[in-house]
Amino acid sequence: MEVDGPMGICRRPACAVTVVILGLLLLQPTVGEAQSLRVSGASMDLQNQQAHLHGFTFARTSEDVQKLIDSGSLVRVDGDPNFEIKQGVTFPYARPEVRDFLAKLGRQYHDACGEKLVVTSLTRARNRQPRNASKRSVHPTGMAMDLRRSWNRGCRSWIEMSLLTLEVNSILDAMLESRPPHYHVALFPAAWRNRGAEILDRGEP
Repeated sequence: MEVDGPMGICRRPACAVTVVILGLLLLQPTVGEAQSLRVSGASMDLQNQQAHLHGFTFARTSEDVQKLIDSGSLVRVDGDPNFEIKQGVTFPYARPEVRDFLAKLGRQYHDACGEKLVVTSLTRARNRQPRNASKRSVHPTGMAMDLRRSWNRGCRSWIEMSLLTLEVNSILDAMLESRPPHYHVALFPAAWRNRGAEILDRGEP
């Protein structure tokens, strides 16, 4: 390959094409770069898009949440030997798919690292959101949950890999928030019903 000076610029046309192709390849994100648990506006856009595609209502008040419960759109989530609902959660209710997801994730999490999965928040009305919550939060729809981040490194590694596996397969969108440290997870119910449980069972990275 011919080069011109210390900058290594190709003289031949074929060489120039090769450099362009290599440059484009280097700009392509890897799976690890494309999928992450970072808080981002793109994640909030995706979560809201899914909420609207599912035709979900955003509950503005506690009365609106109660209407969703009375209509059967939201179901009670009581926890089991593998996961628990933190005491003080105002509305331990969510979409039926969220309840099923937590039961399966909790069982696998417990088996993998010996701890219970702790759910710190489920459905919240817009006027009951904490101060640091995003105005675009999908908690008012019942499709979101917050999961406590463990102090155990093995537990953190397991759940983060599981969430990223489901995210890259478009089953959910997850973010790691810092105040307090927890995973915000928005489940996409139709995708979960279609193949989410199968993907989680396989545990494919």
